[in-house]
Amino acid sequence: MKSRNRWIGLLTTALAPLVVIAAPGSASAASGLECLGNSDGSQSDIAGNWSTKHQTQSVSVQQARNTWQDWVWRGPTFQCPWNVPSCSYAWQQSKTTGWKWSAGLKVKLPGALNKALSELAELTPSYERNGSTTTSYTFTTNLRPGQFAQPIQVVERRWTQGVYQGIYHSTGKSCLPSPTSPNSRAWQYTWSPNERWGSWTTNLRVSDYGTYHVWS
Repeated sequence: MKSRNRWIGLLTTALAPLVVIAAPGSASAASGLECLGNSDGSQSDIAGNWSTKHQTQSVSVQQARNTWQDWVWRGPTFQCPWNVPSCSYAWQQSKTTGWKWSAGLKVKLPGALNKALSELAELTPSYERNGSTTTSYTFTTNLRPGQFAQPIQVVERRWTQGVYQGIYHSTGKSCLPSPTSPNSRAWQYTWSPNERWGSWTTNLRVSDYGTYHVWS
């Protein structure tokens, strides 16, 4: 696989209603400005969501070369007797286990945007996506005398790192607030489409399967 395949493409999703209010008509589209307001009336940076002209993106920028095994289920243990030449073991039952596509998500944001943590987390790949593995353990594994076998279900995961792209910066000039929030304070904001900020890491599902864990 070429090295550039280690870099993952963009994931874009609209943010849920957050700290942004838009005031149509108070800043012209031709000027490239938008009249927006934070819920606390401050001029802090704003992540674009569905209510703004532009939306913030979540961008995957790096991933680990190797995957790791997340054992999402372990069954009962069987030991091959010592007084036999060998054993052929099958659990002879079926098992379904649920799991998350994204595990261990961590998001780091600039201080002013910490209030948007949950909404920005939703932009990361496979956020809150559920999966499941169903295995029928009718297949066998061969054991030597004294060896142990245990049915397990595994999700192969790959550590992935990303950033957020696109953010609104205040110009410091006030504008008319939204008619729905007449007592709030609003400011003219400019959109910085390529600016990257914050970071996130997670462990994404690559594959899943059932097998036996065998040890002595």
